[in-house]
Amino acid sequence: MTAIRKEIMDYIDILPDSRLEGLKPILSMLADDMVIIEANLTDDEKEIIRQGREEYNQGNFIPLDAVNI
Repeated sequence: MTAIRKEIMDYIDILPDSRLEGLKPILSMLADDMVIIEANLTDDEKEIIRQGREEYNQGNFIPLDAVNI
């Protein structure tokens, strides 16, 4: 097992089932060979990401542990 697989499996092992339900769609999508991840972002998309990072650094976000799944 590679180091990254072990690290991810260690996280999965400690997560409660309720949180694993939230990961299921993401893992399913990532496992799909037909998924295309676009790497060529537009200037607008880069600006949105920059703004999001700035807001995150200012504390303008909802912590994951505050989200009820």
